[in-house]
Amino acid sequence: MEMLDGKHKVLLFRKLSEQETEDAVKLVFQTEHTFSYSRELERIVTKDGTVVRVGDLESEVSIEAIQGAGDPAGEMLRDAVINGEKLELWEVTVDEELANEEGKYPAVYAQGYLDSWENPASAEEDATISSNFTVELEPQFGFATLTEEQQQAIQYAFTDTLATGTTGV
Repeated sequence: MEMLDGKHKVLLFRKLSEQETEDAVKLVFQTEHTFSYSRELERIVTKDGTVVRVGDLESEVSIEAIQGAGDPAGEMLRDAVINGEKLELWEVTVDEELANEEGKYPAVYAQGYLDSWENPASAEEDATISSNFTVELEPQFGFATLTEEQQQAIQYAFTDTLATGTTGV
């Protein structure tokens, strides 16, 4: 078994209202995110010993990125916080070894809301973005398709030295 490299996990987003018309987009320059799952456990002491009552699953995703000038995904996410719009989020593990036979990548899918959006701007560091995505209901696990544009946003592919419009005699 090999270790999974965190840089292979990327987040994609889309407004739920645009599900039928728009592909998901990647927030540029993601530096870190944490997908967390938690449950409240109530310990009840009885005469027979302690029993545990299990609460509902709560999930959230904390997001850190460097601001990209004119990044449409960043602008869409900021506006979603301001307007209280419901979003879709995918955490996609972009690792060719983990892709299935159809070329889809392992992913976690969730719907929810960004409950915060911060743009710290230090004089000595890059301008950053911090946000928190609160998941509604439970995240779902499956495989996600990446468009060519999404794959290029994650990492450019090898390109030959010839112009793309030539056949190379």
